[in-house]
Amino acid sequence: MISARREEIAIAPPSPRHISDPKHWRDRAEEARAMAERFGDPDAIATMFNVAEQYERLAVLAEARLKS
Repeated sequence: MISARREEIAIAPPSPRHISDPKHWRDRAEEARAMAERFGDPDAIATMFNVAEQYERLAVLAEARLKS
């Protein structure tokens, strides 16, 4: 019998104060990378690393908003 471990991921929209906070997005990226390291499935790992990359992109955009 094959059993699958399922991890629940709660995703809430960012509060307005977090939208322009690069640290918020970098923290989310780090969480996604840490989660990827716990997965065994290569597709799930790749997906979580992609999520982390997108969070890093949001951090860069937030930094740009703060500078303008």
